[in-house]
Amino acid sequence: MRAVAVISVVLFHAFPDSIFRSGFVGVDVFFVISGFLISTIIFKGMNERMAGTGLTKPFSFIDFYSRRVRRIFPSLIFCLLTFLVLGWFVLLPDEYSLFGKHTLGASAYVSNLLLWSEAGDYFQTASQTKPLLHLWSLGIEEQFYLIWPLVLFIAYRLNFNIFTLAFVGALASFGFELRSVHDNPTAAFYSPFLRFWELMAGSILAWLYKGEMFTGIANKVGPYLSAVLLRNSEKADSVRLCGNILSVLGLALILTAVFALDSKDFPGYKALLPVTGAVLMIAAGKDAFLNRYLLSNRVMVWFGLISYPLYIWHWPFLSFAWIVGGEMPQLKVRIGCVVLAVVMSAVTYYFVEPRLRWGRFGGYKAAGLLCAMILVGVAGYSIHRHDGYTARMDDPEQKMIDVLTKGFREAKQRCLSRFPDWNSKIAGGEFVCRLQRGLGKNNIAVIGDSHAIQLYPGLVANVRKDEGIAVFPAGCAIPLIGLHSNADSAALKRIPLHVHTEHLLSEAFNYILRQKNIKKVVLSHHPSCSWNNVVDTFNPENHDFNSILHDGFVRTYDALTKAGKEIYVILDNPSFSKENYLQCKSSAIRRPWSVPFVSYKKAHACTVKQFEVKEKRPWNNWNKTSRELAANYKNIHFIDLEKVFCRNGTCSMLDNKGHLLYRDQNHLNIKGSMIAAPYIFKELRE
Repeated sequence: MRAVAVISVVLFHAFPDSIFRSGFVGVDVFFVISGFLISTIIFKGMNERMAGTGLTKPFSFIDFYSRRVRRIFPSLIFCLLTFLVLGWFVLLPDEYSLFGKHTLGASAYVSNLLLWSEAGDYFQTASQTKPLLHLWSLGIEEQFYLIWPLVLFIAYRLNFNIFTLAFVGALASFGFELRSVHDNPTAAFYSPFLRFWELMAGSILAWLYKGEMFTGIANKVGPYLSAVLLRNSEKADSVRLCGNILSVLGLALILTAVFALDSKDFPGYKALLPVTGAVLMIAAGKDAFLNRYLLSNRVMVWFGLISYPLYIWHWPFLSFAWIVGGEMPQLKVRIGCVVLAVVMSAVTYYFVEPRLRWGRFGGYKAAGLLCAMILVGVAGYSIHRHDGYTARMDDPEQKMIDVLTKGFREAKQRCLSRFPDWNSKIAGGEFVCRLQRGLGKNNIAVIGDSHAIQLYPGLVANVRKDEGIAVFPAGCAIPLIGLHSNADSAALKRIPLHVHTEHLLSEAFNYILRQKNIKKVVLSHHPSCSWNNVVDTFNPENHDFNSILHDGFVRTYDALTKAGKEIYVILDNPSFSKENYLQCKSSAIRRPWSVPFVSYKKAHACTVKQFEVKEKRPWNNWNKTSRELAANYKNIHFIDLEKVFCRNGTCSMLDNKGHLLYRDQNHLNIKGSMIAAPYIFKELRE
């Protein structure tokens, strides 16, 4: 059964668009198997501890966890170390930093909690670039093993009914999951308490097996089934007949789940198929026809033996190939990854696990493995804390960041001393305001959202001694007085930081209007952030988007003009699709060995036709409204960044030397900011 589970998961990950599109249910089969096997061991040990017959070894927490460490740590440590080393040479700093973070989570067996905190959907495309995504299931298993033995120990001591305890616990877990699968699907997938029912299904089965209940039921029901199904029922083996029926039903349920389910609203009721199927196949016993001849043949047994290391190894290979290629790897690459994973699993099973799992000095081995896992976690933490060790990459952008970092910190502190509300807790780490020079010495103010802060590095690097830059960014904020973008309840629930944006920009506008030294004000905004989602705090009853935008522009133009400011409206840089950005990033960053992963499609993903950019409604509307309303003012100017990033009708994410200018599909990186700055200053200084 382990073979069925791991093969279905591997085929799902390697060929997600094939008939194995629901192979992820193999994890649910693993949960049942694991709950059954571990609970069987605990029940035997607990019974001996209470009875003291001397026939078996009594249960010991130290012995139990020592065995668990020797069983699961060797493969995981070997895999994590391998990919930490490979990642040093393969992954870019942001990728390696995330991998370090997830390595730390994996070493502590809290990957599920970490992924839950990231609010990531297991089935979304972005998950393909998380090489340790699959370890969420190990986290749930180990969290179960921390709680369940203690619960059973107390239950035995207090003479509780184990079946009732397990059944009620499983029912409660399943009930809460059914409620969460719609309200909070991420929690339903990653929460240990909402998944424990699957392991407890195996535990309940182990308890029933201990009492030989299935044998008794089979002896009673078997004759009736024989009479209905067989011609000569007197010669039938009732127990074996019941086992055969259970195994057929169980395998049918599992195969139905593998081939027919979809990921929508999973787990929920849908998880009952693989869980029930696994329970029935285990209950059928080893003598059932399918279990004896299908699951016990040499190939299936061998895959069952390497199932744990194969589960550990297969996904990192596939994910690394996805990261390097920037898209789903070609079929031959995915097949190669699966073959390589099988080879590494065999190496792990035959050469790594035996030396550490078996033999003498089990306690010392467990202690050594625990120390090794702690060191792996420390390595992951260090990688994440040092932003993926950027110095290992020959990255000209990073060298610029290193030079500017000290100045950035000082600029933040200056601004926070004047605007304490603009701290990272309220505004978000990226959106802390900055004052390049001391109060009264900055003559240019940039106000807006993330597309305002992206301009700051380039402006600071190109500023003259008689100039100073003040920047006031807030998440997705529209830089128009009185307007609050992304203010509907759904958006605020998704990104709570947006609740403060109008308040922060209001403070900034008040400051800019009062500061006589600020002569020039730059309004920078990503129009899709506010598209059809703006509230006018001066007139909350107005729900017409174009009317709100009109009033906001007029109010802002009037206030800044009256204060004697020159106004510069940024017409935003081109945006690209996320898919194109990932493909372009992969092909643009210098990776000589990655040529086999680079497709023709990816090599041309760095560009988009300029007319496609201009046709996007949010940008069209912003540009048109801002220009039309500026006709009555003499102090309003426009800085069109398409002129920087578009040539001959084509916009590109690369400069003429092939360097990447974007950090995601719509934000400029340091290099892009550096390229945009001279053009911006040319307009500001005219």
